[in-house]
Amino acid sequence: MKIAQVACTYPPYKGGIGRVAFEYTERLRERGHNVHVFTPRYQKVKEDPSYVHRVPSPVHMGNAGIVPSLYKRLSGFDLVHLHYPFFGGAEPAIVRKAIRDDQGLVMTYHMDAAAHGLKGAFFGMHRRLLFPWLVSRADRILVSSQDYADVCALHEISSIQDRIEIHPFGVETERFYPGKEPDLRESLGIPLTAPVFVFVGGLDAAHHFKGLSVILEALGHLTTNRWHLVIVGEGKLRGLYEEQIVSKPFVSQVHFVGGASDEDLPRYYRCADVHLFPSTKHAEAFGLVALEAAASGIPTIASRLPGVRSVVLDGETGILVEPNDLTSLIHGMNLLLEQVDLRERLGFSARKRVESTFSWEPLVSKLEQTYCSVIEQQSSRHYSTRI
Repeated sequence: MKIAQVACTYPPYKGGIGRVAFEYTERLRERGHNVHVFTPRYQKVKEDPSYVHRVPSPVHMGNAGIVPSLYKRLSGFDLVHLHYPFFGGAEPAIVRKAIRDDQGLVMTYHMDAAAHGLKGAFFGMHRRLLFPWLVSRADRILVSSQDYADVCALHEISSIQDRIEIHPFGVETERFYPGKEPDLRESLGIPLTAPVFVFVGGLDAAHHFKGLSVILEALGHLTTNRWHLVIVGEGKLRGLYEEQIVSKPFVSQVHFVGGASDEDLPRYYRCADVHLFPSTKHAEAFGLVALEAAASGIPTIASRLPGVRSVVLDGETGILVEPNDLTSLIHGMNLLLEQVDLRERLGFSARKRVESTFSWEPLVSKLEQTYCSVIEQQSSRHYSTRI
């Protein structure tokens, strides 16, 4: 099959949408499919493979970029896989489908777009006026969990319910695995016996809802001062987060390590005992970082949000807390600080569940089946039109 993956971001940018598009692209190419990626050209990226096309975007804001040339660039593909939301990129892809219904169109609905102010008003208007038409053009709409499909914007559109399929995202269980990293702890000045929390996420405006501010506020209320926190991520908001704790007595226990390479990221999970993922908004719909932590054999404290609660099972693979609730987060952090046996049991269960449910290979096989079904549907449709 000749497949186009269309996404608003793509590595090296750190973000879940781009990461999923990357995994699909690389794994499908390994299986012999001719897969190309189309993503806006926000900046020059060295050494992109020939099948990654960074498309000029005359207007862009944040991770939204208008790329009208996608209409022509998607010509000749058997199937287009659109990763949504992608404001400015979804429209030309779907207009093409509306005008020339000669391609399969699969949409992965990653999350509801959420924001404040003018951007939030735009998202609301888009959802009311344009969104129903956009999603109605897709042959299949993939959602990472039934839990999220039941509450997101798709749930409001009755005409598309028979086209929704559940396709969880996966994790590389060979790359992320349990273990210890004494050398990394030593390099950070963390005692081998100290309990370590880890937070992994972008420190930029696009990821403001990841809950790092709530974590930093919770640190002063923990029942022991033996803990350390490792923050993996980079972005323009880093300075603000550092200022939040600069005068706190525990400032030396918080380690901002910046962005991690693909090689180093698994080591940061292995050097930790608990992963923190207290996102504050419904824009968080799954949580690849929670899968990475689970594969690494550590539990996650996560917000009780639709989609997220299908990845982190409360009392089984981690602890769920109320979103943006400082008291709830403090309680969860203290519980896993005090009960070593509990966090080890949760971490062991998390690894076992990842192995049985979230390994990439069977998930990509299911995606292939969906692609084949869509293409067969297209062939049947055009055959019946000709006769």
